[in-house]
Amino acid sequence: MNLESIENIPRSQKIILIALVFTIIIGGFIYFIFLPAKTQIDVLEKSVTDLNREIMTNEVKLRRLDQLKIENAQLQAQLAELRAQLPAEEEVSGLLKQISDLSIESGLEVKLWKPGARKKDPSGIYTEIPVDVEVSGGYHALATFFDKVSKLSRIVNVTGLSMDGSRAVGETVFIQDKFVATTFAAEEQ
Repeated sequence: MNLESIENIPRSQKIILIALVFTIIIGGFIYFIFLPAKTQIDVLEKSVTDLNREIMTNEVKLRRLDQLKIENAQLQAQLAELRAQLPAEEEVSGLLKQISDLSIESGLEVKLWKPGARKKDPSGIYTEIPVDVEVSGGYHALATFFDKVSKLSRIVNVTGLSMDGSRAVGETVFIQDKFVATTFAAEEQ
C-alpha cells in the first residue's frame, strides 16, 4: 500500500478508517490499561477504608487503655487485699482451732465438729472448707460466739443455722444449735 492508493479512497471511508483506528486504540487503552487500573484502585480504596475502620477501632481501644490499666491495678489491689483475708492452706487448721476455742470461750459446749469435703472454686482463687458444727449453750453465748467469729481477720461464713430443743438449767435456757462454718483457703499461685 502506498500513499497514492490511500489518496484514492473516498473521503467517507477515510473518516471511517480513522475512526476505526482511534476506536481500536481507545478500546485497547480502556481494556488493557484503564480497566485493570480501575480494578486495582477499587481494591486499594476498599483496603484503605478497612484500614481506616481498624485504625478508628484501635484508637477507641487506645483511649480506654489508660482507664483499663487503672481498673486492672485497682482490681489487683482488691484481689491482694481479699487474698490477705484468706489463710494459706497450712494456716487453715489453726483457724479452725481458733474457731473451736472461740465457741468454748463463749460458753458453748461443742457436740459435733466435722470438717466437710473441700470444694475448689471454679475461679481457682480459693477453696471452700466447710465444717458441720453442733453446739449446746445459751442464746447469748451463741450470739457472743458469732460476734467473735465476725471479728476474726479471716473470712468465716456461718450458714444453715438451726436452733432446736431448749432445756432450762437454772436461769439459763440451753438450746441445740447446728450450723455450717465455712472458711476459705487461698490457692497456691
